[in-house]
Amino acid sequence: MHMATQSSGPALRPEDEIPEVPPRTLRGPYLKLSRAYLRWCLGMLVWAILCVGYFIVTWQKMEMLIGICLGVLLVAMIIFPAALFGGETWYKRLGWVTILTGLFSIMSVYPLVAVGWGVWKRFGEGRYRGVPMFTDVWHAVLSVMTVGVAVWTGMIAIRSWKLVKKLKRGEFEE
Repeated sequence: MHMATQSSGPALRPEDEIPEVPPRTLRGPYLKLSRAYLRWCLGMLVWAILCVGYFIVTWQKMEMLIGICLGVLLVAMIIFPAALFGGETWYKRLGWVTILTGLFSIMSVYPLVAVGWGVWKRFGEGRYRGVPMFTDVWHAVLSVMTVGVAVWTGMIAIRSWKLVKKLKRGEFEE
C-alpha cells in the first residue's frame, strides 16, 4: 500500500490567482483597451453598414448577406462581453476581446484581397480615369476604409494580447 501524500493546503485554481478587479498597474491600460474595443466595434459596424449599402447598389447578393451577418455579429460582440463579463470577471472580457480581435485580424485577409482585386479590376477597365461613376467613388472610399479597419483591428488585437501576456506573467502590482 502507498501512503497518501499530504498537501500544505487546498490546491489553487488559476481563477484564484487573478484579482477581482484589474490591478492598479493594469487598470488604466485595461480601461483604455475596453473603450478602444467599443469604438472599434462601432467603427466596424459603420463600415459593415456602408459595405452592405454598396453591395445593395451593385447587386452583390452573397456579399450583402455576409455584410449583414457581420453587422449582427458586431452587435453581439458589443453586447455580450459587456453583459456577461463585468466586475469580477474583467479578465474574461479581456480574453474575449483578445480572441475576437485576433480572429477578426485573420478574417481581414478576405476583405483586403477582395478590395485589392476590385481596385485592380477597375484600373484595368479604366474606371478611375475621367469622371468616375458613383459606385467607383464608393468603392474607392470603402477600399481605404477596409485597409484602415484591418490595421485598426490588428492594433487592438496586439494591445489586448500584450495585456493578457502581462497578466499571465504576473507583471502587475496590487
